[in-house]
Amino acid sequence: MSRTDYRFTLVKYSGKSSRCTCPNCGRPRRFTRYLDTHTNQQLPEEYGICDRADQCGYRLSPYEKGRFGQSYADQLKEDRPSSSHCQQYRKPTPAPPAIVSPPDVVFKATLGHYEHNSLARLLREHFGWTVADELLSRFQIGTSVHQPGSCVFWYIDEAARVRGGKIMLYDETFHRIKEGLGRPDWMHTVLPAICRRQSKPVPGWLSAYAAPSNEKSPCLFGLPQLVASSGNQPIAIVESEKTAILATPYMPGFLWMATGSLVNLTEARLSPIKSRRIVLWPDASVNGRAYQLWADKAAELRGRGYDITVSNHLEKTLTEQQKAAGYDLADLILNDWPGYPPSWDNTSL
Repeated sequence: MSRTDYRFTLVKYSGKSSRCTCPNCGRPRRFTRYLDTHTNQQLPEEYGICDRADQCGYRLSPYEKGRFGQSYADQLKEDRPSSSHCQQYRKPTPAPPAIVSPPDVVFKATLGHYEHNSLARLLREHFGWTVADELLSRFQIGTSVHQPGSCVFWYIDEAARVRGGKIMLYDETFHRIKEGLGRPDWMHTVLPAICRRQSKPVPGWLSAYAAPSNEKSPCLFGLPQLVASSGNQPIAIVESEKTAILATPYMPGFLWMATGSLVNLTEARLSPIKSRRIVLWPDASVNGRAYQLWADKAAELRGRGYDITVSNHLEKTLTEQQKAAGYDLADLILNDWPGYPPSWDNTSL
């Protein structure tokens, strides 16, 4: 069954109003509910996923079997009247909406200007200019002129289409600024606000891009590396874009990519690299929740033909205090890097 065949799907992000209060942890605007595509109505409020995967972890699918062996979908089928004398109506599959990308001029205008880019400065201090500038070029890192000091992580799909730009600002320790003017944001939310402040009309492409029907950043960060790589080079996947960049010089045997979030590890995002060998590096978390979430997903994907494993190195080596702080591979590289055993090059992690 393909993704589009499912009757129930998660509500697509269209702004803060499209996210609800989690019924488990009570945090507002962190819960994504399910939508019935036949009626265009949302399911009862208990069905959905909290995006605080490692702090809360609540998720309930309408296809999940309850203790009596029935799911919400099963109950709906039983409640629906049927007749053997009537031909079942099959809803025609709608044509996929056209993909809208930011114009090249918008993307290219951000490339460079690294003297005003906090991430570029940190990379140059850590690796030196030669290695740092190769990384900035490799991952096509942009510089935001609208949020001073911030970088732009461009999400570019397997067809070389720009699908989104995440804006991030980093402090002196390579950690992101989460509050105030430097908090994480997206180009498609920043640009309309700038137009309003300047009393300028929003460009047509931006209105089309921001439409709820247009998927934003539905791919892995770092996909353009596939073009220049050999077909048998394995791929390592982490959560953070910064971590993918930092890990590249330390473990060059892999192509490093990022999901951008713990909950973004989906088959749709991994489909362009299905033919590759894949190793997942989830962040550390209390009780190993992040590791288990990705381990479960890896097991599911192996059943669909993926050659995918999960590294447990962070789970085995980090202290409980480090796990509680959400330590990831980047923290290990920056603070406690001991080198890595040659066996890692075999990707059997």
